[in-house]
Amino acid sequence: MEVINKKNEIVKTMMNVEYYPALLNEEVALEKTTKVPLLSIAALGTAFATLPEAFRTITQTIETGGTAGYYKAIFPDGVVGELVKAKDGTGFRGLIQGANGQFVGQPVFMPAVGSKVTMSTVIPFDPLTLVIAVALISIEKKLDDILETQQEILEFLKQKEKSKLRGNLNVLEDVLNNYKYNWDNEKYKINKHIHVQEIKRDAEQSIVFYRERIVKKINKKINNLLFIHHDQDVKGKLEEVQAELKEYQLALYLFAFSTFLELMLLENFDSAYLDSAAHKIEDYSYQYRELYTKCYNQIEDYAKSSINSSLLGGLATINKFAGDAVAKIPFVSDSQIDEALIEASNQLGKQCSKKTELTMEKFQSNQSSCVSPFVENINTVNRLYNQPMELLFDQENIYLSLSVS
Repeated sequence: MEVINKKNEIVKTMMNVEYYPALLNEEVALEKTTKVPLLSIAALGTAFATLPEAFRTITQTIETGGTAGYYKAIFPDGVVGELVKAKDGTGFRGLIQGANGQFVGQPVFMPAVGSKVTMSTVIPFDPLTLVIAVALISIEKKLDDILETQQEILEFLKQKEKSKLRGNLNVLEDVLNNYKYNWDNEKYKINKHIHVQEIKRDAEQSIVFYRERIVKKINKKINNLLFIHHDQDVKGKLEEVQAELKEYQLALYLFAFSTFLELMLLENFDSAYLDSAAHKIEDYSYQYRELYTKCYNQIEDYAKSSINSSLLGGLATINKFAGDAVAKIPFVSDSQIDEALIEASNQLGKQCSKKTELTMEKFQSNQSSCVSPFVENINTVNRLYNQPMELLFDQENIYLSLSVS
């Protein structure tokens, strides 16, 4: 009963919509609106297939009921005239008067019955359905945009044989793909919410766990006893930290994904609740980017200070110094020896920088936390549900524009 009352309250709130006639002389900046193709809504599934029809004018036939105590006068076939008025003007008599003023017959009085009236109207739409449709279309588009990152995550899971994490990701994708067919199925939503909640809890625990592991790893110096390190040491450190960051990145992705799905399954669109969910994801994302930056800077310093890089850098400095010295010697300075030495110095310097860049390129795939699509979509749902909204449509699209307060 509580669930039904909650659902009714949501629908009641969402139906608080005012309709205004279109102002044809007013230009609308459609590029500033959110465009939702009607075909995209219909493609979501049967639950949304009728939504585009809500933006069409239709013709309805309405049958009106009869009223007890009322009768209608039926004239005999071929008789033309009108009912005779009573002398006091309060009604009509049961006589038919012809055009020449003579009585031409009597009507038959029959009880008044309902009649059918044809009228044109516009079918109203359920805003809750529209909000859910926009949310699904938006998140699917955003996930397509980061498909490459998703593939990298899946490839990483396969390599590391992380079957449980792969299973969790598959569960979330399955819920997203099938939610559009079951968004009004309470049993489905309750069942899937339990699974999503478990994945969210596990993901949050993993976020804390891997963050602590990474902090310990970057605080541990390379070859602390010798104070020197080789490129191979840098590579080992990079691979070690990168693997942990990928786990951290995946945990954050699963947490954001499950948070978004939980909101949709619960259909709790309270503004404070949505803000809290979005801010929590953003806080975790900020912590991730902050730690990534710290790891990146430290490994870059290691790469630049390795004994291999130091040798290249030292040779470059020696060559440049020798070239400058030769250039100052009379007569010899006119030769190409100084130019050759300086050019060799520049090439060695470039080689050293290039080696560092190649090392860091391997690390940059961990830069993004991959959660922005979920945060943006939660904020979109919040605006659609909790702020005044202008709704425009044509034959192909619906245009959503938030009113400026």
